[in-house]
Amino acid sequence: MCPLDRSAHAGVGSDPVAAADGFEHPASEEELVALVKSAYRKGRRLRVRGAAHSVSHAIYTSAQGRGRVSVQTPPPGDDINVMLDRYRAFDVKDESRKLVEVQAGIHLGADPSDPAATATLKSSLLYQLAQKRWSLSNTGGIIHQTVSGFTSTGSSGGSLQHTSNSNLHGVRIIDGQGEVHELTRDDDVFHSSLPSAGLLGVISTVTLECDDLFAIEGSERVTTIEDCPVDVLGSGRGGRPSLEQYLRDTPFTRLEWWPQRGSERMVTWEARRIPVPADFKPDPYERFAGSPEAAQQMISLLFTILGNLGDLGRAKRLLEANWEQLEGALRAEPVLRDLGFAGGILAEFLSRAADVGVDVAIDVLSLAQKPLRKAVPDFLPKLIDAFIPLDGKHGPQRFTDYGWSGLPMDNSANDELLTTEFTEPWIPLGRTQEVMQLLDRYFTEPKDGHEALRRTGTYAWELYSAMPTPAWMSAAHGSGEYADGVFRVDPYWFADNAADPTTTFYARLWKLLRDNDIPFRLHWGKFHPPVEPYDRTWVDFFRAQYPRWDDFLRLRAERDPNNVFLTDYWRDRFGLWAEPPPSPRQ
Repeated sequence: MCPLDRSAHAGVGSDPVAAADGFEHPASEEELVALVKSAYRKGRRLRVRGAAHSVSHAIYTSAQGRGRVSVQTPPPGDDINVMLDRYRAFDVKDESRKLVEVQAGIHLGADPSDPAATATLKSSLLYQLAQKRWSLSNTGGIIHQTVSGFTSTGSSGGSLQHTSNSNLHGVRIIDGQGEVHELTRDDDVFHSSLPSAGLLGVISTVTLECDDLFAIEGSERVTTIEDCPVDVLGSGRGGRPSLEQYLRDTPFTRLEWWPQRGSERMVTWEARRIPVPADFKPDPYERFAGSPEAAQQMISLLFTILGNLGDLGRAKRLLEANWEQLEGALRAEPVLRDLGFAGGILAEFLSRAADVGVDVAIDVLSLAQKPLRKAVPDFLPKLIDAFIPLDGKHGPQRFTDYGWSGLPMDNSANDELLTTEFTEPWIPLGRTQEVMQLLDRYFTEPKDGHEALRRTGTYAWELYSAMPTPAWMSAAHGSGEYADGVFRVDPYWFADNAADPTTTFYARLWKLLRDNDIPFRLHWGKFHPPVEPYDRTWVDFFRAQYPRWDDFLRLRAERDPNNVFLTDYWRDRFGLWAEPPPSPRQ
């Protein structure tokens, strides 16, 4: 439980006094309004956090150093950072229409990282809807987020047939002067607000028009590229659809591409709706099937080492800090000893760490650091084979579940063990084959194995889709080339790697797409290119992707004249700098 004085919040007409954890904890819309008015009056910034799944710069009033995911604490200073753990009510407004109004702090599902430790399954939106035999049309891959965080960033599940956007009916939003605007989906300006990344105001409530409860049945296959049920690089052949056609035809799906040289494989997860049978007994999907916790511990430990081979002192600090969570990885020692030279070194490290601790065992890695780094391109395929094996004689994993608990297929992943960072280009659906072939050439053209690994990374690339939407600033805004929906490419990055992905791994991907004239937008809560003040290169690129960009900024200036919600991070994203000083005369 966080150290929270429940009496420390902004009452009506009072100035805010942050709790011991650094957050304001309002319990009503009146208190939210009071916080905004105080920020307006004093010229302070105000931002609201959800489940902290976005990069920290996008969430808080400011952030120290590089933005990271899962940052649970606010930055220091006089600005106002808000947590809505006391503002999570669920209220049925119209039973016949399945119309529900929820306060902005309610989580879609349980949030195991909630600092207040109160975002439980039974308090969650989807659980409470299920008790009424209702549901949302779709979910994201996880459901830890708050409803306001999920919608504010334009998040979406993987489907071209179903979207939770269809459930959005209304919103109450508090602008930068403390005025409350109530909008419904019949108003064009409603589509400015979801998503708006918090720049138009604080979302107070969201009204949802729900679907009937449904179940899903599906499967997950782990195959080579050649044996994949989808022709992922081509236009369709041998009875296999192209990736674009597969995304159009499959109700719910996501693919994980492991493109690392020597281990190329595709994990294909798919599902479809079914009515809820009488006496339904779910047979849920298992992420890391067999021993999920031990598998995640092993992957976390090895990624920490491989991502910090140039700085083993950093690896030591990270491993020591997380050792209690990683001890299950010791069971993988025999597996590693069968994976060649590098596997033997890592197995010896595990054995020593178990006996004498990480501090002494790190010497094993230090003595073999150079040959270990040299061996990584050959070792990684063996590691992937061991922990993400191809389907064997038992075939694909099959599952049935309720839609609300089965569609978030990554919900069982441990956010603390496998802290993963993302960038996510949303690309016009018709460009799917072009982009897949571009990426395949990019991955396969290097002759040097280390350069190939710099391009693929050590982790998976997620491939999925989203339906078009009229929302102004959604990355799936259905205009022009985006009218049929989007193809999404989501390369995973292990957060404890030493490098900054925005200047290395992701920077290469963004440049690859732009240099090859591929239009793309980026998920608002995930990594964007760094922007230096007055450099409009990326600002103008993204402005060209959004027909309502200027309309949104005009409305932002009207709703937030004192820039209560406009942080330095968002100022840079939209190029909202003051006029630059004149250049000195030559």
